[in-house]
Amino acid sequence: MSMLSLFLIIGQLFARNLDCCSNKVYRDTYFRLNRERKKASFPSLEFRAKPKLESSRESLAPAPQIPTRNHLDFIAGWGAGCIETCILYPSNKIIFRQQLHGFHVKDAIQQIKLEGVGKLYRGLLPPLIMRTTSRALMYGLYDEFQISLKCPHAPPNSSFSICHAQAAFLSGVCEAMLCPLERVQVLLQTTKFHDKFKNTLHAFSRLKEYGYREYYRGFSVILVRNSLSNTLFFTLRDPLKQRIMDLPQASRLPCSLQHWIGDFIAGSLLGATISTAFFPLGVVKNHMQAKVGVNYDSGLRVFRDVWQLRNRSLRNLYLGVHLNFTRSLVAWGIINSMYGILRRALAPFE
Repeated sequence: MSMLSLFLIIGQLFARNLDCCSNKVYRDTYFRLNRERKKASFPSLEFRAKPKLESSRESLAPAPQIPTRNHLDFIAGWGAGCIETCILYPSNKIIFRQQLHGFHVKDAIQQIKLEGVGKLYRGLLPPLIMRTTSRALMYGLYDEFQISLKCPHAPPNSSFSICHAQAAFLSGVCEAMLCPLERVQVLLQTTKFHDKFKNTLHAFSRLKEYGYREYYRGFSVILVRNSLSNTLFFTLRDPLKQRIMDLPQASRLPCSLQHWIGDFIAGSLLGATISTAFFPLGVVKNHMQAKVGVNYDSGLRVFRDVWQLRNRSLRNLYLGVHLNFTRSLVAWGIINSMYGILRRALAPFE
């Protein structure tokens, strides 16, 4: 093979190899530029696609259930308090006389008989206004505070929790602000003030002469009683009702009748027990509020005076508790069952 032909063959191989290298460089450059274009365009594509995915997910996801404030519990509580007050006012008057004067049942009834039928419902307006307003605030504010504190709704959740206890305690504190109505009721039911205070409006106007502080005599005792009693009532009401409805005898009854019986029995047992436990506070409160224009004594000081007046006898301190227990059985059964009926009747308006 000549030298010239050998150079020609080497040149062809070199040219072919150079062509391959140039093609490879071209291809590498092409793919590199292509990848850079994709990287540059990928964020914009991702930005445009992401809202579509999120919007589609949001459209498929169920909307969160936010509790609404419909205030129907205020109406149901008001109606329950109105019915209970009109039915049980005479028995409440007998209990008041026993607490104030230390009478037995027969003596208290005899005193009311001597006063005549015309004065049987004397002083009804303050407790009617007070109890209807009080029950409206009790049930309504309890529901409002449940929503504010984000308590799990009961039922189906249990009301026996710290959150529900806090809501009940706060509703009792707010309910204690009705102290002036309870104050006037005590004055109108006290025998020695029959000639001094003619009616509710007259009592309010006469108390103004002694200063606005006179309206809130006994407020500290009412505050303790209402806050603690509300806490016990609302935290134990639903669990007790559920226990009653779970009984085999109750399961055979219609659903509406089950709820009525459960509400009545739970309200009766809790109301009677709680009112009996706090009965001495009621005695102290009545003695504090049955005074006008005298020095303000603390609840503890008044309790000591009453304890001495009742001969240091626990039995004498609890005079009237039997009738109070019986009245509370009926009263709180009516209140709680009527509240349940009215609340279920108002449910379509939520």
